[in-house]
Amino acid sequence: MWPKIIISFLLIFLLNTTLHSQVKTDYYNTVVYKIYGDLNKDNLDDMVVVKENNTDKHNPYLLEIFFQNKSGSFQNVFSSTKAVMKKFPYGDERTEVILEGLQIKNGVLIFRNQLLRGNFTHKFRYQNGEFELIGYTFNNASAGYMEHMDYNLSTGDKTEKHTAYETDKILKLTKTKNKLSVLPNLKDFSPFEFTY
Repeated sequence: MWPKIIISFLLIFLLNTTLHSQVKTDYYNTVVYKIYGDLNKDNLDDMVVVKENNTDKHNPYLLEIFFQNKSGSFQNVFSSTKAVMKKFPYGDERTEVILEGLQIKNGVLIFRNQLLRGNFTHKFRYQNGEFELIGYTFNNASAGYMEHMDYNLSTGDKTEKHTAYETDKILKLTKTKNKLSVLPNLKDFSPFEFTY
């Protein structure tokens, strides 16, 4: 009798584990973006797909990048659940971050996110066998002024500007050079974890 009970529990455990692992891959059930463009300079349109998990209160995203080969099929070369910010980072609608734009322009993958009082853009280029961050732009409505930052990570040129709301007077303008020896990589990238 005990062997039958043990076997039954093992079967239930294995079935539950198998079903759970299958469902986990299906959580990202809504395609938010599917775009095409040449990312690796082989004159073939590659594909970038962003899927949303709308069953989770944070609504995380899955980013997948596929390179097209000469036969016309696509090979998955990149997959990440942290490279694109969650729609609700803190689990409620007060903190909504909207992925408002995704495009491939001149071989550069560009993410544009909308915040409650601003926006930011990240630009990645496929180089050195990786997707490296080459540009960052940030705009924010701060107390009494508009805040703008533009950082070209390829050259190291960084501009920070504060502009008065009503007069458009420039309150602060700082230009610096900060060239990084190693550029941030998309595989290890999380938008708010990197300090600009």
